[in-house]
Amino acid sequence: MAFNFSSKPNRRFLLRLGGSAVVFVLSVAAAKHLIGRGLVEGPLVWVFALMPGLAMVGMFYAYGMLIIEQKDEFIRMLVIRQLVIATGIALSFATLWGSLEHFGLVEHIYPYFVAIVWFGGFAFGGLVNRITHGAWGEMS
Repeated sequence: MAFNFSSKPNRRFLLRLGGSAVVFVLSVAAAKHLIGRGLVEGPLVWVFALMPGLAMVGMFYAYGMLIIEQKDEFIRMLVIRQLVIATGIALSFATLWGSLEHFGLVEHIYPYFVAIVWFGGFAFGGLVNRITHGAWGEMS
């Protein structure tokens, strides 16, 4: 997969996505350490618990801004297809798992795992683009 680093939308996307990913990893580690050991209490627990989720929201924001800022309509269409496929997979997973969980057939999972499924669906959407349009979604 080629990625055009000279494109301003692509550079901004990488900065947004990379920055959010770094905040996500660091905030998960900090929250597990501080909350898990009881080193923070009160409103700070909420702050540390929300940080990973907000970082994930930042990743979704990066994808949205890539669509808005992308000038190449074909590439924009490929990214949107990937987003639609990812969303369909994640919502289908959440619905099916929720139904199974409701009837006691599977264990409870935390809802943020749906976001992880979404990212996997985004990668799968790239494969679908490659098969159907001959392009992975390279950003030119």
